[in-house]
Amino acid sequence: MVRRAARLAAMMIIAVMVTGCALLPTGRSRAPAREEPTPTPIPTPVVPTKPTYRVQRGEVIKKLTFTGRIAPVLEKELYFRTSGRVRHVYVQRNDFVKAGQILADLEIDDLERELTAAQLELERAQVRLEAAERELQNAIRRAEINLEIAKLNLEIAKAHDPTPRKAQAQADLERAQVELQRAQEEYNAIAWRNDRAATKQAAALQQATLNYQKAKATYDLIMQDIAAYQYEIAIKERQVELAQLALDELNRGVDPLLKNDVERALLKVQKLEAAIADAQIIAPFDGQVLSITLTEGRPVDAFKPVVVVADPSELEVSADLTSTQLQDLAEGMPATVVLVSRPGEELKGYIRRLPYPYGGGGRTGTFDEEDKSTRIALEASAAEAGYEMGDLARVTVVLERKEDVLWLPPQAVRIFEGRTFVVVKEGEAQRRVDVKVGIKGEDRWEIEEGLTEGQIVIGQ
Repeated sequence: MVRRAARLAAMMIIAVMVTGCALLPTGRSRAPAREEPTPTPIPTPVVPTKPTYRVQRGEVIKKLTFTGRIAPVLEKELYFRTSGRVRHVYVQRNDFVKAGQILADLEIDDLERELTAAQLELERAQVRLEAAERELQNAIRRAEINLEIAKLNLEIAKAHDPTPRKAQAQADLERAQVELQRAQEEYNAIAWRNDRAATKQAAALQQATLNYQKAKATYDLIMQDIAAYQYEIAIKERQVELAQLALDELNRGVDPLLKNDVERALLKVQKLEAAIADAQIIAPFDGQVLSITLTEGRPVDAFKPVVVVADPSELEVSADLTSTQLQDLAEGMPATVVLVSRPGEELKGYIRRLPYPYGGGGRTGTFDEEDKSTRIALEASAAEAGYEMGDLARVTVVLERKEDVLWLPPQAVRIFEGRTFVVVKEGEAQRRVDVKVGIKGEDRWEIEEGLTEGQIVIGQ
């Protein structure tokens, strides 16, 4: 039904058009036929032209660029080694401090009183020990003198040795005995005489007898002196030994208990001083307080950094790098530094320190205290170059440089499924060529194998 209605409508339109043409005036010429409209052409899709690159020979530089800040060479975070409540804060931010200066402390009044008492006890123990040492020195001197006297007495006794007189007395005794024997024989020769008592032989015998008795007495006395001398020498030698023993005993030193008292008192003082030091923050060097986050009366945790002290007289660049970046660096490598505030000026420097284990610096007593930053020293001072602490800087380190090598821009080299290749243009044809890439710079990659100078490569 619908199709029939549509077909009828089309026939009516055609009839109307034919009728209209028949009603045109006959005397007028027929109007020219209307031109058909020009159809709008459909644009052909334009295939984008890929860039081409020529294999060139020149310099290829592999660089590492990173951002850092100007920071002090000497900088340290400080903290309490014990928890407690802050008693006093003696400095403010930007204050300059001296090494050993107390910057803040905790409530340690009880410890300070205990320390005062311990110091007094230590002083008393030291006084007792010093008095004993002085008395000991005097006693040692007296003992030394007594030993010298004993030795001198021994030498004096040895000097009076009667032994040499024994030989003389013995000779006198033997001579007197011979004379007595001769006088006896002469007397015996006249003994038959009635007047023998008045003879000279009798007088000679009597005198010889007296001389013998005297020589015998002298000899006996000398023998007694020799015996007494030996006893006296033995006594003097024992006196020397006693004096030496007394000196040796004194040389052992003062009473060990007195030393123990001093050591015990000293240990107590040191223990209290250490406890007080743990409750204090002390400047480790001359410098400036960069930050301080302490309020009097507020509690604070142990080992939590609350003060940062630095020496602003020496500055360098500090940067935190990834392990991948650190693997390519070494201490002593030259570096170029450009301040963000002065983009056209380059400063020369070198890598002074890398964190452990990439370098030898940054290690301290504990792992938490380890400085993990990379430090770049600058040749120009802050006054010469005009940089200040906190300035942002861009650091560039040349890792590797090669002269007179083939190179292409990175966008000319393709990597797909582990294969490194380029598309070489040869007239109207294209050919894939595997290449071996050397060092990779920011805008140049070294081509070690696969291409020759002058070849045209189609980019990606």
